[in-house]
Amino acid sequence: MRWQKALLSGGAALGVAAAFNTLVGKSVAPLENLIGGEEGWFHWRGHRIAYTRRGAGPSMLLVHGIHPSASSFEWRFNVDELARQHTVHTIDLLGFGLSDRPAIRYSARLYLALIADFAAQVVAGPVVLAASSLSAAYAVVLGARDPGRFPALVLIAPTGLVRLHKTPSTSGDVARFAVDSPVLGTAMFNTMVSRRSLRSRLEEHYVDGQAVNDEMIDVHYATAHQPGARYAPSAFLSWHLNIDVRRALRRLLQPALLVWGEQGVDAPVEDVRGFRALRPELDIAILDPAGSFPHDERPEDFNEIVSTFLARLRGTA
Repeated sequence: MRWQKALLSGGAALGVAAAFNTLVGKSVAPLENLIGGEEGWFHWRGHRIAYTRRGAGPSMLLVHGIHPSASSFEWRFNVDELARQHTVHTIDLLGFGLSDRPAIRYSARLYLALIADFAAQVVAGPVVLAASSLSAAYAVVLGARDPGRFPALVLIAPTGLVRLHKTPSTSGDVARFAVDSPVLGTAMFNTMVSRRSLRSRLEEHYVDGQAVNDEMIDVHYATAHQPGARYAPSAFLSWHLNIDVRRALRRLLQPALLVWGEQGVDAPVEDVRGFRALRPELDIAILDPAGSFPHDERPEDFNEIVSTFLARLRGTA
């Protein structure tokens, strides 16, 4: 009779989890573009990729970091100022933001291909590539592969050198399978991205506690509770999105600006030394105080630093 009790208890747990998921899903509205600009869709490998465009001048592409509630919303304080001198594109990576969130095998290779294809087919010309965290690691690799396409890089607290270059393992595959499972996996993910959990995580990554307000939590919560929201983050949590940038960093030919927050968490400022050791020519700007999202927490300083860097490259500074 033990197996019957186990089945009954397991069924009850699934029922509770399913009810929880239904309740959570009902309270979330569809996402909207909150950063403005001309909206567009890039149809890529059968999926829709959301992007925005604004401004005029040399092209810039802004790529958000990767975490469970990621989207182009993190550039909301940068896009308009940077668009004064540039044609600025933002992109929501597949599995995040307003883009489609299919149940596929997400990988670093997939995102490298997406960003490269977007730059070639939508931007359709040389473009300054700016990215944060793990996406900044992708920018290093793409810059090394195609310096003509990406003539300058802005890298915000990149990973892939000291941290987040761990490769997938059996334990990572188990974690990915658990989060991907339809009922219990969704319940696990919904708990991970509850308002309380999101607030706790964001407060850890921002020095200015007032920056993490109810509006920000609402946006992150809605982003992390769209249909299919768990698939890409499960690949991140199981290390399938990680990449090692050491070889690519040594091969970089174009100018690159490294921006860090003094109080960054996932990629502490001490990691600057490793990047500088492999690429002494890097321009470096450290914002203090600032956490893991210095472009969002100190936007006026970040925008000025980036604009000055790019103006110098154009010979107009």
